[in-house]
Amino acid sequence: MSDQIRIGDKEHPVRLSWLERVGLPIHRQLDKRLSVIGVAVYRMTRGAVARPWKVDVLLLTTHGRRSGRDRTVVLQFFPDGVDMILAAANDGGASHPGWYHNLKASPTAQVEVMDRRFAVQATELSTDEAAAFWPRLLRRAPSYERYLRATSRQIPLIRLAPEGDPS
Repeated sequence: MSDQIRIGDKEHPVRLSWLERVGLPIHRQLDKRLSVIGVAVYRMTRGAVARPWKVDVLLLTTHGRRSGRDRTVVLQFFPDGVDMILAAANDGGASHPGWYHNLKASPTAQVEVMDRRFAVQATELSTDEAAAFWPRLLRRAPSYERYLRATSRQIPLIRLAPEGDPS
């Protein structure tokens, strides 16, 4: 196995630091357990809670493929014109996040960005499209590089395209 992974034209080391090996599983559990609070705070502040960190954040509501219930999660997104790109990183976990599986089963979802709510259609970027987009994503959010190093799976990138007028 190589000790480097290639994203676009840049090589990344595969090994995680001791702190990353300990911290990522804790971060994953906190994300999972605090999700309901994150959704409530996002809605209360109409997304303003993310402004100090200068990140683009949305609420994604998918239809649970097994439960049949709607599931809402807070996710960072990366603008691409009017579309939004999500990384199914799952904090570098060994499996894809639940929202990814829900979108694969039913690609229509609801998104809330700040005080706007609209329907989106989800499609997974092809291998070539994802390879071209990863450098852009890493420039905006360099911390995602550790997720690439933390997992042996290919982290999918998902395009959310607004249906109709998203205003």
